[in-house]
Amino acid sequence: MKKIIHNYFLPAFILLLAFSFKSDNDILIWKEGRPLTWDDFNGMPERRFAAASTHYDILKSISKKEDESVTVKIEAVFFRSSSWKKKSWVNEQVLAHEQKHFDIVELFARKLRRSIQESKFKNYLEVTQKVNELYDKNDKEMDIYQDKYDDETDGSMNGAKQREWEKKITKEINDLKKFEKTYIGIVLYS
Repeated sequence: MKKIIHNYFLPAFILLLAFSFKSDNDILIWKEGRPLTWDDFNGMPERRFAAASTHYDILKSISKKEDESVTVKIEAVFFRSSSWKKKSWVNEQVLAHEQKHFDIVELFARKLRRSIQESKFKNYLEVTQKVNELYDKNDKEMDIYQDKYDDETDGSMNGAKQREWEKKITKEINDLKKFEKTYIGIVLYS
């Protein structure tokens, strides 16, 4: 009986492992000096009036070790298989615009890391609750910022506004350089 159960779960386990590797391959973590290229956009273009679309998120994980220490990991990520381009519509100006969308994700990852580091926590449960609250608030603010960027630059069509936003986003990221590390060690207070 034990052998049958083992054989039953093995294919599911292998499938889960294969999916995990595919998912890791699909994710590009934001890294200074590693800009997006058009080869990163592997998704199927949607039927709408747009040259490209960047799909992104901020991933968070919270872990507790045996010694009761808590670590939070915050990463800005780009999803290759969901992000797409229309080959005949794209150029370097559009790529620069999409890069700034990804840079905005890193900007808000740094803002979230700052908020977490400035918070005080008594225990692991409080860490998870507060980090989730901070994450949700930060996510809403990032969506508003992303929409404002698209609106003001007219999706990269307004060159003067695009250059203005490029400088603004780069400056804001640099101003938060102190919060570039993805791992945050949490000190618990009694």
